[in-house]
Amino acid sequence: MTNDHLPDAIFTSIGMFIIDEIHFPPPKPSQTNVIGGGGTFGAIGSRIILSLNNPRLVGWILDEGSDFTEEMRNEILSWDTGVIVRSSSERLTTKGWNMYGEREFRSFKFLTPKKRIDINDIVLFRSLRNSKSFHFICSPKRCSEVCAQMSQISAAPESIVVAWEPLPDDCVPENLQKCLEALNDVDIFTPNAEEASRFFQIDEPSDCLKLEELAHKFLCFMSKNNTYNTGSGVVLRCGSKGCYVVSTNNVCKWLPAYHDPILNKNPKVIDPTGGGNSFVGGFATGFILSKGDWEIAGICGNIAAGLVIEQIGTPSLTKGPNNQAIWNGEPFKDIIFNYLKISNSSISFDHLLKVLSASNF
Repeated sequence: MTNDHLPDAIFTSIGMFIIDEIHFPPPKPSQTNVIGGGGTFGAIGSRIILSLNNPRLVGWILDEGSDFTEEMRNEILSWDTGVIVRSSSERLTTKGWNMYGEREFRSFKFLTPKKRIDINDIVLFRSLRNSKSFHFICSPKRCSEVCAQMSQISAAPESIVVAWEPLPDDCVPENLQKCLEALNDVDIFTPNAEEASRFFQIDEPSDCLKLEELAHKFLCFMSKNNTYNTGSGVVLRCGSKGCYVVSTNNVCKWLPAYHDPILNKNPKVIDPTGGGNSFVGGFATGFILSKGDWEIAGICGNIAAGLVIEQIGTPSLTKGPNNQAIWNGEPFKDIIFNYLKISNSSISFDHLLKVLSASNF
């Protein structure tokens, strides 16, 4: 399969597509055949931020099995991304089982053999191998291995922006040293607060100062300077508190969650599945469009995650007047405007629109 019709991506996720089963404590009903997977949610996060731009700049791979439905395919194709579809009648689509409980408890297991995506898959497609950024969802060991393989897709692998989201099960003290070593090759390290805490075998901090100290424990091991000369950084995802962005070029910034329970009068949080992945997709895409602006990237990450957690599965995309993107019933420009109103950001609405619609990235 070729992808000669697609532009070179600005964001590519190496995460998987998964059909999810989602289970909740009674009496909330279970959901089946839900579009999911870290790669899918990373891609939809990027797609949201490209609402004023070319959505085909989103790069990812969809592996369809013999059980893949026409309904799912039509929904994914309606996003108009730069997805590479690989179909096989000899295997089932990767399926996952998710259980949510009290206090943000989550359990996950695969129900069918997983179809992992590697650099060897990326090199086959020009639009993906020329991507300006990559999204890894993996262990510290695999992060280092994939970074070492980047020379297969670029003569200047250091110019590619790497956003690493560690797998929750691998955030353990035994992997701390490997994690710190992997940070040398990473531009954006983005665990959530609970995952970051588990590397150090400590309880997740509840106050902002302790969360900042936690992020700095990783930052001092980051040495890569991105292609925009704005350094590398830690983006700590802190749930309803928003995110804390700290970089080696002295950016230190809290940005509130899209559904901040204090600032947002009508928070609409339904299901957290995919919120973290979509945050990274939105963040990395905003980072490229803004040429390395950490604050704009954080705004983009929070907006993307906020839309994804408003329902089970992926957000609804429709078209309004002048072909404008409408997410979950709200025009994208209104979404940006409303978020900036509750944020403590110095970024203006007009400037952000200009950045997100730019073509000279």
